[in-house]
Amino acid sequence: MKNSLLFDFTINKEKNIIEIKKEFAAGLELVWDAWTKAELLDKWWAPLPYRNETIYMNFSPGGYWHYVMISPKGEKHYCKAYYQSISTRKAFSYKDAFCNEQGEDIQEMPGMNWTNTFTSHEATTIVEVLLQFESVEALENIIKLGFKEGFTMAIGNLEDLLETILSRKITVKTKINAHRNKVWSYYNSPEHITRWNFADPSWHCPRAENNMIPGGKYNARMEAKDGSFGFDFEAIYKEINEGKNFRYEFGGREAKVEFIDDDMHTEVIICFDPENENPLEMQQAGWQAILNNFKDYTEKN
Repeated sequence: MKNSLLFDFTINKEKNIIEIKKEFAAGLELVWDAWTKAELLDKWWAPLPYRNETIYMNFSPGGYWHYVMISPKGEKHYCKAYYQSISTRKAFSYKDAFCNEQGEDIQEMPGMNWTNTFTSHEATTIVEVLLQFESVEALENIIKLGFKEGFTMAIGNLEDLLETILSRKITVKTKINAHRNKVWSYYNSPEHITRWNFADPSWHCPRAENNMIPGGKYNARMEAKDGSFGFDFEAIYKEINEGKNFRYEFGGREAKVEFIDDDMHTEVIICFDPENENPLEMQQAGWQAILNNFKDYTEKN
């Protein structure tokens, strides 16, 4: 476990439960994704030297996750999680059971009911896990199978995965032929934001609001001109150094925007956390296209 980050593992045989509380040095959205998306779960769920493979996953109430843990020698242990309730980025519960390759439960093996709760705390996220067993015998059997040691190793895998993802920050930048005061104003004033905040001429930004104070909200609407698609980009300011740089949080990720004087030019540098849905190259290209549009607008007006 990473030093200074909370990790509690408590066994209560009177109530037939295990309570786990773990703090992760990552935002809520990323931690939630790591627990709910197969492509990320497969990278950490199995304790080393085992690896995890998802056979099928439907993360929705009534859906299930069928997966297998595979040893270096090719031994396979199948499990199935039956999702019961889901409150996005807050909590989800499921029943976990050992099964065979076809997904049929192995009745003689102990199962358990999981409730996972997620709470955001500034730059960290706390996950509280409650495991409920039908009997003290079932609880003791899962402990004998090495659950505590295995799950502790898996949590270590998750910490390493989160650290790797967070280290993949993307940087885009451009140099603008204008004084820093103008560049700062055009970048942050809603009347200008609506003129440049889109990556392609087929899109536009019909609305923008910007309360530029620590804790204030930024909101910009981005839409295809034909009305086929659109979304709101929202962020909360964490730090502002007037005319120099600012930092904001959006969807559990962060971005820092810097404005650097270079004689009569101003360099704008944006460094941001990527999301997990699209390739890094696609994300970088999209942000760079918007920044290039900003450069063209600022220099022409």
